[in-house]
Amino acid sequence: MRKLAVLLAVTVATASAFAQGTVTFANNSAYATVADRLVKDVGGASLTGTTFFAQLFFGAQGTAEGSLTAVTPTAAFRASTTASPGTWVGGSRTLTGITSGQTATLQVRVWDSAAFASYDAAVAGGGKIGSSALFDYTVPAAGSPPAAFFMEGLRTFTLTQVPEPTTLALGAMGLAGLLAIRRRK
Repeated sequence: MRKLAVLLAVTVATASAFAQGTVTFANNSAYATVADRLVKDVGGASLTGTTFFAQLFFGAQGTAEGSLTAVTPTAAFRASTTASPGTWVGGSRTLTGITSGQTATLQVRVWDSAAFASYDAAVAGGGKIGSSALFDYTVPAAGSPPAAFFMEGLRTFTLTQVPEPTTLALGAMGLAGLLAIRRRK
């Protein structure tokens, strides 16, 4: 009886591991819908450079942006000599806890890893960052054609330069000085 219970537990664990949601984390696939899915640099050109990383974030459908969970590994953008600027080298990613038929909320976040180890560090340190709008993704059934696993809801987005904390502090001090001068008058 004990052996049967152990076998049943292992079977359930194995089945639940294979039931996790899968998504193709790429923006250069042959999508069913026509839309721009490229990532643009601060100047509006399609992003290239292997120091830029894209990372997928997910949650149950309707999850707020600040509560999304990061999926590893990250994906590097293509070299500046690529024929596909604005795209990264991705692959299959697992959405833990999301199973076939369920819908997840996804977001892609990008940052320059030359100066920052993570997206959050780039935000805090004033780096180049960007994030897609939140979009829904329904996990297809096992055995579906590869195109069913593409991120159809992903749309293009542009990086921005986050002001460095010292720049913000200087701006605040200048504003305080102007208010003090105005108050004196």
